[in-house]
Order: sequence, then structure tokens, then C-alpha cells
Amino acid sequence: MISREVLEDVAAGWRDNIAGEPVIHRDISPAVEKNLAQEEVTVIKGVRRSGKTFIVYELFQKYGGVYVNFEDERLSGFSNEDFEKLYDIVMAEKGKTSENAELNKKIEARPLLYMDEVQNIAGWEKFAHRAHRKMKMVVTGSNSSLLSSDYATALVGRTKSFTVHPLSYPEFLRFKNYGAERRSLMEYMKLGGFPRIVLGSDISLANEYFDTIIYKDILGNKNLKTSGPRHPDAIKKLAVYLLSNVGKEFSYNSLKSLCGLKHDQTIKEYVALLKDAFLLDILNRFAPSLKTQESYQKKVYSVDPAFINLGKRRDEDYGRRLENIIYGHLKISWDDIYFVKDEKEVDFMLCSGLEPKKLINVTYDAGNEGTLQREIASLNHFSTRFKIPAELIAAYPCPTPPEIGFRLAHRYLLKQEQEGEKILGQDNSRCD
Repeated sequence: MISREVLEDVAAGWRDNIAGEPVIHRDISPAVEKNLAQEEVTVIKGVRRSGKTFIVYELFQKYGGVYVNFEDERLSGFSNEDFEKLYDIVMAEKGKTSENAELNKKIEARPLLYMDEVQNIAGWEKFAHRAHRKMKMVVTGSNSSLLSSDYATALVGRTKSFTVHPLSYPEFLRFKNYGAERRSLMEYMKLGGFPRIVLGSDISLANEYFDTIIYKDILGNKNLKTSGPRHPDAIKKLAVYLLSNVGKEFSYNSLKSLCGLKHDQTIKEYVALLKDAFLLDILNRFAPSLKTQESYQKKVYSVDPAFINLGKRRDEDYGRRLENIIYGHLKISWDDIYFVKDEKEVDFMLCSGLEPKKLINVTYDAGNEGTLQREIASLNHFSTRFKIPAELIAAYPCPTPPEIGFRLAHRYLLKQEQEGEKILGQDNSRCD
């Protein structure tokens, strides 16, 4: 239990700190800001260090309120009883308007509460359910399960979620003041999009981020359920292996022996934990039957190219890195992506549900005649089979037949797929 005086001191300290903190404006920021006018709880999710907190800082600097970061050691004893004290502190802000008169009118002078990294605080969702009509809430978390399973019950229909990714390629260009050219794409493939890494060109931070995600967001998160104990060495070894093999197929059975575990179910749970922490994503092989899909081998992609560095030499395999970047770009706009394979294979098939819409192959350099012909043959094969358009994306120019589209990667990444289904960063499905 924490006294009200301590809570007030913590909030005042953060208010002073945030006031002088430089903010990082993200493409998703306007959509998050717009949602402040709604009654719903604004939920900002995403991998640790992707910039969620700086979005909150930007809002705080413009509109004020009360900010608490639950990773502050002064709040380590925070309990359910302390939410009532926090409520009183926030409500004392009522009537203290921001400089933005238009926003004040929209939010009807409701005080703002920002709860950062809230995933480890038991009962936060019940407090949000009770108090959200009296105040505007913005919460952040580093687990995708923030609004699933047990959390969802108390907040049904009362949230709007936004997912923050590491910097996109266009954001990277703005941060570095670069133009869109192959050279800047090469640097993006090496550094990735974590803001601090990009600003300092310090890829060594990726190891620190990785360890923090493993030990805080996975091993340290008691709200994530597993059927047995979590083995730190096995989870870390599994993560490094998968992140070192992006774009390659794997089976749960093969991973089991790698990690020295006995059961497929344990491996599935560990992979789910890595995915829940936004560290990686799993790509299924396309099949009309979901049951058949489950039986096929899968592929993995990293949340950011920086983590691909963990298990490989820095200068290795630009093809996999580019493929990983294109996958992340597609995921922002498309919910349903698969790889498709028979005797030939295509990297990505964009679908609406299980209805195929478009094929994409990615290659770093198709200058080798054999590589180019293989990529084109695979695209033609599945384009004819599914009667959908096909496209090749590469870092360098290469000739393609008229029936196959071609895009240079550094230009392709500047725009979202027009047929995509999502607004940037916004989750279509509400918690209802």
C-alpha cells in the first residue's frame, strides 16, 4: 500500500520530468490524440522501447493531467486500494484546463490520467471500468494480452486500441533527415526502427532491449498463463534461434529438441509468450482449411531488424532482413497474410479472410539470372492458380515480364498497400 502523499510526489515528479523531455512525433500520434475526445479508454500497445511512452509524453505536454509509470520503483507496492487514492488525485485536476480550448470543449473538462506500463498491475482494468466516465484514461502496455482473456471482461466495449511499432521506413527517414534511396534503406536494414537506436546509431542497445523483454515482459509477467514453469534459458535460446532464422520454416517438434524440452505444448506456449511480448510474429502457410494450416510448418519474423543481429554477424543476409521489413510493412495494413507453397513458393499472399488477393516475392538482389527466374516462375505459378496479381519487390532494379509487377523496395516502403484493411496502427476490432 502507498500513501497519498507518495502518489502525489510521484505524479509531481513525473510532471516536472516530462515538461522538459523532447518528444518524438509518430505517424500514429494524430489518431491517438483524436481519440481523447471519446469516452473510451485509449489503449496503446506495442513492443518495449518502440516509442509508446513518448506518444504519451506528447499528449501530456499538450493537455496536462496526471501521469504514473508503474515501472517506477516508488510504486512497487501499488495495490488495488491505492487506485482510490489515485482517483482522488486525478479528480483534483478537474477544471484545470489545457491551453487547447477545442480539446477542452470536446472532453468536457474531464481530467486526464495516463497509466504507463500497466500490464503488471492487478485490477487496473476494473478501476478503468469504474472510473473512465469521470476521467479520460490513456494506458500503455508491452503485452498484446493487455485486452484479452481475463482483462477483457471488465472493459467490454469501452476501449480503443492502437499498436505502436518501431519506426517505419518513412519515419526513419524523417528522424535521420535522409532521402528515400537505396543507401538509407541499407542503414534501416542494419539499425531497424527503435527510436533510441536510430537517433544514436547504436545497435548494441538491441541486446539490452532483448534482455529486458525476456526478463520483464515474459518471465516477469505473472498475468501470462502457462501450463508449467518457465525455463529462462530455454525461452531465451528459443527467441535467439527464431530471430536468427527469420523467413525460414520451422516446426514445434524441431524446436523442442533445440531447447531441451519434452513436449510440443511447452514450445507452443513459449512461442506464444514471445509473440505476446511483440518480439516476433508467426506466419502460417496458406491452406483453405484452418486445421490443415495448423499442421503445416510455419515461419517467423522479428518485430524489428535490430533483433536479427542477436545471433548473426552484422553484415549477413540482407535478403532476410529486407523480407522481414516488407512483412512488417504489410502487417500494418493487412490482417491476413500467409506464405504459399507447393513445389514452388511465394513469400507473401495477402488475403481477405481466406480469399487470396495479391502475391508478393521479396529479393534483395535479383541480379543472378537463376534467382530472378525462380522468383518470377513462382509468382506466375500461383498467380495463374489463384487468378490474382503478383509483384516482385527488390532492392535493385531487375527486368520482369509484363504480367509481374516490380517495385524498388525503398520506394515501395513509402506507401501503404491501397487494398489494406486497417488505419495506421489502429486495431479494427474493439474489445466488445
